[in-house]
Amino acid sequence: MMTEPLSILITGASRGIGRATAMALAAPGVRLALSARSSGLLDAVRAEAEALGAEAIALPADATDAGAVADMVRAAAGPAGRIDVLVHSVGAALVRPFEEITLGEWEGALRSQLTSLFLVCQAVAPRMGPGGLIVNLGSVAARQAFPGWSAYCAAKHGALGFAAAIREELRPRGIRVTSVLPAATDTALWDGVPGEWGRQNMLRPEDVAAAIAALVAHPPHVTVEELTIGHVAGRL
Repeated sequence: MMTEPLSILITGASRGIGRATAMALAAPGVRLALSARSSGLLDAVRAEAEALGAEAIALPADATDAGAVADMVRAAAGPAGRIDVLVHSVGAALVRPFEEITLGEWEGALRSQLTSLFLVCQAVAPRMGPGGLIVNLGSVAARQAFPGWSAYCAAKHGALGFAAAIREELRPRGIRVTSVLPAATDTALWDGVPGEWGRQNMLRPEDVAAAIAALVAHPPHVTVEELTIGHVAGRL
């Protein structure tokens, strides 16, 4: 008897940790729904995932737009109407002294980091069954504070609290929620961050992706509530 493919939705899949996670999970027997704003980059990731044996579809969408998220999740669920795993890896960093941040910039940062998580989880959860897994890609900034990173820290702290709350709501349905908190990871995010950073002492996207793949491989009764990943070199 043929079994249904493992249905996985990855947001922010066009680059960085999201892209690396797609590559780590792409395999025969897996159906990957890949979403991001950039359709060109997304198509390239889809082709690479297919070359590794996965079924893959590209679903360009703005994860801060409720209507776009609803349409994207519906397409991701496919004919079976099911999503087994969500990896939410969306957001950029607004790095500036808090006194210089405009209200519009502040609200945009929270919408990108936090509201997108709410919208995607709200759309995905009804399509998950027992053993389902939601992975919130957070940051050590959800547990620590860094000068100049007020908007980012606020959003990541909020996302950690939101993930913890929905974990308890979804637990009776056998759905697991994990927050993955990586230390600084060498992605394009740092290209726009002012200052000098020791990128040679940062994690690689593939390091974080390997940890996420390990979470997906756990038996459906095993839940990891929070996973912090760092570099042996310590803080930058």
